[in-house]
Amino acid sequence: MRSVVPVHSPSLRWVTWYDILVVGGGFGGAFGARELERRLADHGDRILLVSPDNFLLFSPLLPEAASGTIEPRHAVIPLREMLRRTDLLVGEVTAFDAVARTATARSVGGEIHHIEFRSALLSPGSIPTTFPIPGLLDNAVGFKTLADAIWLRNRVLHQLDVAAAEKDRDDRERALTFTFVGGGYAGVEALAELDSLARDAVRRYPSLRPGDFRWVLVEAQDSLLPGLHPRLAKFTERVLRRNGVEVHLGTRLESCENGTVVLSDHTIAPYASGTIVWTAGQRPAPLASSWGLPSTERGSVPVDDHLRVDGHPDIYAVGDFAAVPDPEGGLAPPTAQHALRQARVAAANIAAGLGVGASERFTYRTRGLAVTLGKWQGTAEVGRLTFTGPLAWWMGRSYHLLMMPGIARKSRVVSDWTMSLLFPRDVSQLGSLGTPKPLAPPPE
Repeated sequence: MRSVVPVHSPSLRWVTWYDILVVGGGFGGAFGARELERRLADHGDRILLVSPDNFLLFSPLLPEAASGTIEPRHAVIPLREMLRRTDLLVGEVTAFDAVARTATARSVGGEIHHIEFRSALLSPGSIPTTFPIPGLLDNAVGFKTLADAIWLRNRVLHQLDVAAAEKDRDDRERALTFTFVGGGYAGVEALAELDSLARDAVRRYPSLRPGDFRWVLVEAQDSLLPGLHPRLAKFTERVLRRNGVEVHLGTRLESCENGTVVLSDHTIAPYASGTIVWTAGQRPAPLASSWGLPSTERGSVPVDDHLRVDGHPDIYAVGDFAAVPDPEGGLAPPTAQHALRQARVAAANIAAGLGVGASERFTYRTRGLAVTLGKWQGTAEVGRLTFTGPLAWWMGRSYHLLMMPGIARKSRVVSDWTMSLLFPRDVSQLGSLGTPKPLAPPPE
């Protein structure tokens, strides 16, 4: 049962008691709460989910949302639609005490809530990993949120308009130069999808040609897509190079002050880039130490094979926030497919602690990986089998569709995919949306 007790304090408005507190509305938090609802359907246990957004971002579709292949709002699932019996507090947890089993949260409206709980599932996600590179914070953008994807789509289309009207050759080249730093899954898919968008859009600009674009991908390792089969990584590199992308492996970004990119490979002359996208990895949300939880050097919270936080048997952590033992050795990779399965196991163990069902171990092994590379191109790895080209592209889309919850959302995505195959891409630049135009002053 939940109890709400008013508190006579200027800093705390409510004291609320829940059986289970879930922190984070990503794959770990949302799917964990959903599994808890299923397992505790016949019980009166109360669940609270605290999330900075009121939706789950289906991140595998983020590159396609950026390119306009799918409607951006179709890449998100409203949490209140997905979770029917979980209380949702849109905001953030500002304090957490695993020993006292209390937390403090600030709602999106600024109200402070004090929460007491019996068990907790922690999945606050990750943030981009950055380094002290001159100009990075001032000139680069990330690619992690829906806002990032929408901004990049608008940016590509805006730069086309800028270049079409620009008479100075250097300024035109700067506008049409896009640099992606990081050759992992996010960087490769985002670049490939936006390149596809640009190739479709440039047909509407008589003064521009596809060759006017300069796409640069910078990766510090000697291969793209770490963790993927070397054959697929090489195929990905060939596809990108065939499309005119400059791929620089074993190369680091040294500076990007004033939008001028300087790379560690000094055979590449410094160049002006109108858009710089930083996709060089993620790190756990920096919360473990302030919450009094154990942490690794990387900042993730170590858990056992039941996903319990070391030293706290009723606290569970999953996803990017957790260092989860992989059944095959080492740590489980921070992918959506792993976070989803971890969430289900953690939920089963929380329910078992409440007397429902039996506890489980996390034994999931990677089923496969898929990377889309724009229209009709992709790579996929399933077990020991590898696939490339249109078949891999179709397999990746099919798997993402299978993972997406809700028949309505699946239908919308399939509709978007079908329309994109049958009709030209929409190249409207909607960068001003979200910023209302001020009212005109009254006449004199």
